[in-house]
Amino acid sequence: MRNKNLLWLAEYFRNIKPLSDTLLGIVFSILCLLLLWGGSIAVQKLTVADCIQIVIMLFIAGTMAVGFASHSYDKKHSQSSLNLSSALSLLERAAEVIIVDGKLTNDRVAWVTCARLISRVEGIKHQLATNTHKLIFEAEHDFQRHKFRELLRPDGDDLSGAFFCGGTLDQSIGETVISPNHPHDGSHWIPVRIIKVVYDFISFPENYEDPLNSSEAYNNNDRTRLGRSGYEGVCDYIAFRKHFYAIRNHIKQKGVKDGDPVLAEYIDSVVISEKFSFDDD
Repeated sequence: MRNKNLLWLAEYFRNIKPLSDTLLGIVFSILCLLLLWGGSIAVQKLTVADCIQIVIMLFIAGTMAVGFASHSYDKKHSQSSLNLSSALSLLERAAEVIIVDGKLTNDRVAWVTCARLISRVEGIKHQLATNTHKLIFEAEHDFQRHKFRELLRPDGDDLSGAFFCGGTLDQSIGETVISPNHPHDGSHWIPVRIIKVVYDFISFPENYEDPLNSSEAYNNNDRTRLGRSGYEGVCDYIAFRKHFYAIRNHIKQKGVKDGDPVLAEYIDSVVISEKFSFDDD
């Protein structure tokens, strides 16, 4: 009887799925319970068969707990992954809906739809359950900030107020709304709350954690390594920024008070000199 139970227990564990670190913690708790049962066994004088049955029951219960925890984690992770995919897809559509025939539109319905999609995304992002998914979303958000900023600055200029009234970029608000061709009752005007949703999305929040905060400036070794890799232009630029700064339309040298604006030849000579100083290190 004893050998049969031991063989069954060994076969049982061979079929258990490998446990994660979290699930191993559950197993450790079960082992602690076994120690407590061991103390009770010594007191109650249980038979060997009874002990084996108790151990089997405890391990079955523990395995069920492990399986439940694993299933819950997998379900949570799968849902988070689906939420991430949905959020990224909606962001792409939000950018597409305000582009008509390759140009930014001021159609009221298009902007309302764009704002609704962005609002959906803002709701979905709070349903992301893993740090990895949250980081991926934040990275995509940074990209979309840049993308939307470019979309909302056609020809490199910010949108005029007339644009949001249904006018063209070269009109003033007054010219647009007084025009006899302008629709009555402001039916083409884009609601301010809709504009707020879009522009809040592309703006950096006050508590934004910039991943660049962990980056460092180039040191001498970095500069030397760049030069050896063939990135001479980057090295020259680093040298230039090290010694010069701009004031309006003039370039001045750092550490020189009230100096005259420097000439191109002097700037180039300092950059070249800096290059040779690093080569000597």
